[in-house]
Amino acid sequence: MTPPGWLTNSLADVPAGDAWLSARERAVLARLRIAKRRDDWRLGRWTAKAAVAAWLGVPAARIEILAAADGAPEAFLDGRPAPVSVSLSHREGRALAVVADAPAVVGCDLELIEPRSGAFVREWLPDADATALTPLAANLLWTAKEAAAKVRREGLRLDVRRARVDVPDADGGWRPLTVVWAEGSRTAGWWRDAAGWVMTIAGAPAPARPRRLAAGA
Repeated sequence: MTPPGWLTNSLADVPAGDAWLSARERAVLARLRIAKRRDDWRLGRWTAKAAVAAWLGVPAARIEILAAADGAPEAFLDGRPAPVSVSLSHREGRALAVVADAPAVVGCDLELIEPRSGAFVREWLPDADATALTPLAANLLWTAKEAAAKVRREGLRLDVRRARVDVPDADGGWRPLTVVWAEGSRTAGWWRDAAGWVMTIAGAPAPARPRRLAAGA
């Protein structure tokens, strides 16, 4: 199985102006009035377009990223649905995008490694001990649940509070994990931390170890 590809970008990587957006993408952007929301949206779209372009070996100008009815991103090549699954996440000026060949489905999440409140842990990570969780562990568990929920195309409409995250001991790079849902089904994935961030990629079927994409123009 071909491993999913991943790519990260910061706001500084986003091209100036909006010429790189399609007409339909510019129409979406025009509806966003808050500057930060516009910046986050442009960052996410550029990162996803660049990731899909690198995956398919085409210029980013041929790729369009639009939201499906359920809110999940969908990729288009020259105006037609591209044969890929794409997921994106952004936080504090950084974005992560992940791509895989359809019919596989991928989901991803990206978070700063920062302290989480006891109230957050009790609400969203009820199986964890708030007094024992490190900032890395708390954010890893949260990103795993979010990424796995995206694979199911239900996002936080799922009761992720009841999901359990199993993280085997492993060293360095991308390390495996499994999200076990309340009804017993499982979503497999991978996680890594670097430079103050934690990233999680999940997929169905179970994805191979992710590979980094080289972004083109």
